[in-house]
Amino acid sequence: MKKAIIISLVTAALVYLLSGCERESSADVTQDRIYVSYEIVYHETTDITYARASFFFGSITGTKLELADPSQVTFNGDPLGFKDALAYYEKQYTGLVETGEFIFTDLDDNSFTNTATISEIGLPETLDTITKGSSYELFFTGDALVSGEGVYAYINGTGEGDGISVYQNTTGATSIVIPATQTDNLTVGTNTVYLRKRHETAAQEASSAGAICAGIYQTVTVDIEVIE
Repeated sequence: MKKAIIISLVTAALVYLLSGCERESSADVTQDRIYVSYEIVYHETTDITYARASFFFGSITGTKLELADPSQVTFNGDPLGFKDALAYYEKQYTGLVETGEFIFTDLDDNSFTNTATISEIGLPETLDTITKGSSYELFFTGDALVSGEGVYAYINGTGEGDGISVYQNTTGATSIVIPATQTDNLTVGTNTVYLRKRHETAAQEASSAGAICAGIYQTVTVDIEVIE
């Protein structure tokens, strides 16, 4: 369980760490070269939605930026606060916020409005048993995947190094097929599984550097049995 949580946090943080620890003020760059990543992330376990905005110079692999006053970013009218450790802007909301509007205003007084939307996903009430070393089809609830969507399944046991993750982004898919080579890594007994679905769209308004919008839904973690 602890390993699954760690994997999830690392995955979520990678996009913000691509450019290393270096950081600049947005006042030091050409405003039209600011790239933005807008995200709303819902964790079903905690029932919290996070609205996040990350700024980079030139592209998502560029230097991370901290906005200089009076530049700002809001979500549904609320200002987002700067999180220094990972250099992004965030506000937390209770419950599921399925959609919302980000507005970013740069130092040249240009304003960009973009909407991000979360697409829900869930696990069935009853899960079939996994046979170790055999392929397994894990069905999920909610709408079939559409273009721009992908879902990860994370399964973890009690042993060391027995966690696996499998990705599905085929349009129309309602399940994830886990190959035998993956289930063979699982520990016999009670394992845990959760899903993380990303719904990504191009930005509606952006600088010449571009922007991206995404909604992410992470399910609760449930037990799943593995047998020989």
